[in-house]
Amino acid sequence: MKDELESHGPPRRANGRAGAVVHSITYALIVGLAGLGSLLGYHVWKLHRASAESPAIITDAGETLEHTDHQSNPALETVPPTVVEPGDADSAEAVVVPAVEQPDLRAAIARAAQDGKAEATPYTRQLVANLTQLELASGGLTAEQAEQWKAGLRVLVQQGSSAVPAIGEFLEQNLDGDVGAGSLLGYPSIRAGLLDALQQINGPEAQALMLQTLQTTSIPAEIARLARYLEQEGPGQFREDITTAVRETLAQAAAGQLRGWYVGPLFQVLESYGDANVVADLEKSTAKWNYYSALALANLPSGEGIPSLIRLAQEAPSSTTRGVALEALSQVAVQYPQASAALVELARAGKLSERNWIAAAAALGGERYFIRDTGGDNPPVPEGSGVKSYHLESSNQNFYSAPAWGGMSIEQINQRLAIIDQLLAVSSSATVTQALEKARASLATKDQQASAN
Repeated sequence: MKDELESHGPPRRANGRAGAVVHSITYALIVGLAGLGSLLGYHVWKLHRASAESPAIITDAGETLEHTDHQSNPALETVPPTVVEPGDADSAEAVVVPAVEQPDLRAAIARAAQDGKAEATPYTRQLVANLTQLELASGGLTAEQAEQWKAGLRVLVQQGSSAVPAIGEFLEQNLDGDVGAGSLLGYPSIRAGLLDALQQINGPEAQALMLQTLQTTSIPAEIARLARYLEQEGPGQFREDITTAVRETLAQAAAGQLRGWYVGPLFQVLESYGDANVVADLEKSTAKWNYYSALALANLPSGEGIPSLIRLAQEAPSSTTRGVALEALSQVAVQYPQASAALVELARAGKLSERNWIAAAAALGGERYFIRDTGGDNPPVPEGSGVKSYHLESSNQNFYSAPAWGGMSIEQINQRLAIIDQLLAVSSSATVTQALEKARASLATKDQQASAN
């Protein structure tokens, strides 16, 4: 065994927007029994990239798009994502919910800052040390060691705001160990566990440290975690900080400063909390991350990305980007009339490849694409018939597609059928027509089943 607890990587962003990023490095630091708790340990393994096990698809630009089919596994009983569309809410009886005034968290954070930064106590420093200085047994992390570590984290949380300075001292050192998704610790890294402790402690001091960390870290999964925590506590109050963190980190990644860090979580953040202000950033990102950018544009909360997707499908310099934009438009065509109208015009123009239209037909039939989170913070890829995983090696994009397992009303099915009929009327390709008719037949079957119920 050896000491491997190191600076976690590329330069992170400073509070003034310059500085240094961090990259989790697998580690195990040898220490003897000390202080307040028994030593804790964990089995360390490096987060691996998604790898393909089935034949690759070659995109129009020559990039290898590898995919894996996921066969159903009854033993896993994993519930796949349900496709829920705006029509579901419209058909329900309106419920009036009284408005709840949100506390001004930014003002509370500012008041806490005026009181001055508190010093960590020896006790809380030792608690943090017990969590971050770990002894790795020859057989790796045991269940007993993991439970001891979790117990130590609970004790730290019980200290409340007095634990915040000690956590802050560790976070500022840029030290960590990446334990990967599925770790017995319950977190992909030690830092992730400490950030969760801050969220449990809550209060102005903890929120101030979460905001400070958001403004300096360049770990994509960490930005996503902090964005979720801050948004839960103060909906809408930290949107500018969140989008700024994503924008700056994407710029670092595009400049090659993140050494292969997986940026998928950044696009997931924009899908959840982005607005019209991030459209230009996503358009720019299509040059490097075409699928991620197109999916994020399609899924912005209020449809702000649809005009951009239409432009990309019509005018993007890369035929691959045009095709990806078409596929993204197809999966939200029922939600946005301008998207469905654009599909018909694109079909009439006949400028996109048959392969793109085959994928668009599948999307109209209910297939949806999702950005894959390999950091362990979000649910894994579901197991089930029709699920496919995709990996783009050159840009390290990982995503998957899943069919619509329920979730479509009769009205939504009929809307999809109407769009397909319009496309069939202008299609000049026998191959595309066959794909559209296949999607139509599948939807018609669903319509009959829904009507029977």
